[in-house]
Amino acid sequence: MITDTHFPAISPAMARDRFLLRDETWDNRFRPDFDQFIISSFEYARPVIKLPVPTGRTGNHALFLVTGGEVAIRIGHRAYTLTSPELAIVPAMQIFSIETIQENTTGYMCFVSPERLRTAVGPASFDFLKLTSQPVVSLTSPQTDYIANLLGRLSAEYYTHGSTRTDLIGPYLLTLMTEINQAYLGSVPPRISAGDQLVQRFMDVLPQRIRQSRAVTAYADWLNVTPNHLNKVLKARTGRSPSVWIDEHIVLEAKVLLFQSGLTVGQIAAELGFDDQSTFGKLFRKYVHLSPTAFRARHSQQND
Repeated sequence: MITDTHFPAISPAMARDRFLLRDETWDNRFRPDFDQFIISSFEYARPVIKLPVPTGRTGNHALFLVTGGEVAIRIGHRAYTLTSPELAIVPAMQIFSIETIQENTTGYMCFVSPERLRTAVGPASFDFLKLTSQPVVSLTSPQTDYIANLLGRLSAEYYTHGSTRTDLIGPYLLTLMTEINQAYLGSVPPRISAGDQLVQRFMDVLPQRIRQSRAVTAYADWLNVTPNHLNKVLKARTGRSPSVWIDEHIVLEAKVLLFQSGLTVGQIAAELGFDDQSTFGKLFRKYVHLSPTAFRARHSQQND
């Protein structure tokens, strides 16, 4: 039986200890309640980040605003190269990795817990925080200025008081989310065709059901369509078949488990629905070009 504890999210404290170099600024970087809210400019953060940051998931929402330079990041199945002026939004529990951050990169990276965000925004909800949202938004010059100014103000508050001053951080977070929502809604074309709606429904179901089945027929049943129709629509609109999407998501989940859990490769194979470790290994090597054991060893060495 697959349990949520086998699909762990990296906590801010774990991320700090695994991905950052300890230096004389260590105490200043991690202010009170940093697990609920933490923010830094790229100029301040980059020198201490152990790159690349491996594939994983965090329980907090993440924002990356690039106003100069370049950041290479993977969110879910796709790779993105963020340049100015672009904003990447990684909802809590989304799988992502950071490949590179150019030395001259400017902007901000910010992590906020769902609990702290709910306190700030109340009943408001935002489409850009859904796991299946479009994660990268190109900004206009005025939008970039507004969002950068808000992140700058939040950064100043964080390094002065940590995230304990919710009377100030809360209103700024609400304003920030509202500005991002306006930019997001203006950049994402509405999906109105039946085919596009089916693709979105499949993408919604995939991360929810990936632990239950790898069979295209099962996904077709959950979506109340025939396997042939699902295959035809996904190939036409995404260029990939449902089976490829399923396999790629299995590999993403496997990467998370290999890095974030203490399960053996055999246990991971069983958790992901494989009858034997060999079949799991072949699928993993097909997409990663490394065995699961080699992948785990490589990333363990990088973050020692």
